[in-house]
Amino acid sequence: MVIAMPEERKRRNPAIDKKISDLSTDDIRVALVGTIVEKDAEISAIVIDDGENKLRAMVPLDFFENSTLGQKVRVIGIVAPALEGSEFELKGEIVQDFSKLDEALYAKYLNLK
Repeated sequence: MVIAMPEERKRRNPAIDKKISDLSTDDIRVALVGTIVEKDAEISAIVIDDGENKLRAMVPLDFFENSTLGQKVRVIGIVAPALEGSEFELKGEIVQDFSKLDEALYAKYLNLK
């Protein structure tokens, strides 16, 4: 009798909550919160501003089409070297509406880490 072993599932790296200014080349997957300040329809990208710095994030087309300038969002994705401008960009996997975020409480949370 042969017992089949369950296949190992590859797990994604956890997304670490960060500020844009705290990104480093060691980061793999992060979660960033910011306000959409620019949109680039040509490449389905948004630029988010966390109050200190800005970063471009490539996002899924369905989110891009339904997003608006000034919207507060959290983008979870893979950190990549930027092709132009800033040091990094984000390949967004998940984008969440964070319009109801308590910014003071979130700032305290980031400072606790």
